[in-house]
Amino acid sequence: MAPDALPEHPNLDQLRRRAKELRDAARAGDPAACERVRRYVDLRPDAAVTLAAAQLVLAREHGFTSWPRLKAEVEARTMGTAARVEAFLAASVEGRDTQAVRLLAADPRLATADVATAAVVGDVDRVRALVAADPAVAVTPDGRRGWPPLLYVCHSGWHRIDPTRAEGMVGVVRLLLDAGASPNTDIEAAFGSHVGHRSALYGAAGIANNPPLTRLLLDRGANPNDGESLYHAAFHRDPACLRLLVEAGARAAGTNALPAVIGHGNVEAVRLLIQAGADPGRSHPGEPAPTGLLPDMTLNPLPAAAATDTPAVVEALLKAGADPNILGRDGHSPLRIAVRRGEPDVADVLSRHGAVDDTTDLDHLLGACMNADRASAERLLADHPGMLGQLSTEDQAVLVDAADHLGTAPAALMLDLGFPVGVHRGSDGATALHAAAYCGRAELVGLLLARGADLDRADLQWGSTALAWATVGDDWNTSTIAAIRKMLDLRKLNSLIVPADPQTRGKK
Repeated sequence: MAPDALPEHPNLDQLRRRAKELRDAARAGDPAACERVRRYVDLRPDAAVTLAAAQLVLAREHGFTSWPRLKAEVEARTMGTAARVEAFLAASVEGRDTQAVRLLAADPRLATADVATAAVVGDVDRVRALVAADPAVAVTPDGRRGWPPLLYVCHSGWHRIDPTRAEGMVGVVRLLLDAGASPNTDIEAAFGSHVGHRSALYGAAGIANNPPLTRLLLDRGANPNDGESLYHAAFHRDPACLRLLVEAGARAAGTNALPAVIGHGNVEAVRLLIQAGADPGRSHPGEPAPTGLLPDMTLNPLPAAAATDTPAVVEALLKAGADPNILGRDGHSPLRIAVRRGEPDVADVLSRHGAVDDTTDLDHLLGACMNADRASAERLLADHPGMLGQLSTEDQAVLVDAADHLGTAPAALMLDLGFPVGVHRGSDGATALHAAAYCGRAELVGLLLARGADLDRADLQWGSTALAWATVGDDWNTSTIAAIRKMLDLRKLNSLIVPADPQTRGKK
């Protein structure tokens, strides 16, 4: 069925009223309303139609995947021109690609509204005409963010949104530089802004990950050691901009750029940063530093890699001179960290490079649990009957890490062995239920609830429940929805069996 087109001037209040009317009609059993709901929403037979469900139906009838997207479209169509321009620029430079596309599709005139919008989409002809009419616009900050047009094009995501615009964006940067814009344009230094460092190079390499713009800026004299660009470029999986910065003389020593790439299996980025002078985790006798840090107070990358990265990354650090016996922030050696993590291949690399074996049977028990190796775990416990009683809270909290990264089997084994289901992790105060809910692991959520996990237990950092964690998880899918449903079903059941009188709560 073809979606119903929105009117040219949609009214959000009217859409809200229509959703309420649909909800009420469906609850009253109106056949047509019930059929509309069934067409787009999968509800249990005994479930009441909620306002959210009715809003979703209305959104999908108009061709949108969700009510928030329908709402955003209506707001985009009804806001004034100045507001639309501002929203379009914000979406284009802040990574909200879908919103940027929707705004431009609704009003193509936005692309030519002024020099900032023309720059952000790479309309070189429009920028050229505006600069020819008034050369000052090439370097003048606007009244919105205090940005000159060079910052808009360098932070823009339109090279990614629509690759046909990439060449035009390069042309815009070249034109602006020729018209007097500095390749080292920095809003903080040049314009007295207090919104933080926002240089052209930081935008191109660190935010937009745009190699052609990065190359052009560097060729025109941009300083690769601006204190931000290298660090932020390190977060991108594609190291093209990182490579350009290093080749232009960027220095990684004393920055956290190398720790930023740890945990992603990005061997090339690790090698590039070592080439740029990053410390791979060397020993520094006579230069005291807190455990797990280097003397320059940056994070020691080797223990971090042993905890989160691949054998190839660990080997690259060791070959560059990292000390295989340096301690991490938890006071554990890289070898102990790898064994406790259940990564024998990482442990083998460390051993080949001279790591002293300081592991304990307890470390091997935790590693077996992380690998869901029931036979090895039970054998260790048979040989050492009192070992479970030696587990610290930190040791027990590997259950939370397993729920976060590994899934049901390792967590099930730990619960079977007697790990407490409600233990809190030290880094963020999460329980296993928080971690499983955030990741949308419906099967694990069900297991944890069946094993007695407290649905109302708050984490120790934000004071939020697992249900709240589920709603902000970064990978919403059908499994996430199933996990939320399990928790809501349990809450509904609890509301039925727990006495309403506070004086009787908890009494049998």
